[in-house]
Amino acid sequence: MTDRLRRTGVLIVGLSVLLIGCGGPAPVAPAPPTIPSARDARGADPCALLSATQLTSAGLGAAGTAATAETGPRCSWHGRAGDLDVTLYTGGDGLATLAANSEPTTTRVRLAGYPALETFTGRGEFCQYDVGVADRQVVSAALAAPEPGSCDVLQHVVPELLGNLPTAAPTPAPTR
Repeated sequence: MTDRLRRTGVLIVGLSVLLIGCGGPAPVAPAPPTIPSARDARGADPCALLSATQLTSAGLGAAGTAATAETGPRCSWHGRAGDLDVTLYTGGDGLATLAANSEPTTTRVRLAGYPALETFTGRGEFCQYDVGVADRQVVSAALAAPEPGSCDVLQHVVPELLGNLPTAAPTPAPTR
């Protein structure tokens, strides 16, 4: 009988430890990294962020089509390299919200020194970068290409696009 009580006691203690360990707080998503050279996308025209020369060299044609999406102003270009959409998110919680709601295949990367989320198809015909350019501002660039290599095109285009955004005013330090 004591052997049976001992096994029952060990089982109860083991289950208690397991349940206590599982009952801890849920893991918190890591905060997005700081943005050292912030840009200001508020009020920017996404169709004006790439010059005709930049678009032509990327194979995207010269004229973009403006649209207002639910998430912010958008511009679309069509050319031999594929269909490029650029959207400026200047409301909400920025990159942190996008990271929390991203696909399982999305990875955190840096693009042109900025924190970004990269999502692409297995063969590379579609690629999207969501780039944190300021605390609550994101530039999203998505390219659907006729053949693999869409991320290669975006890795060339996005730094040029970001460089054409105005520099953000410094955020004042919090007062105590």
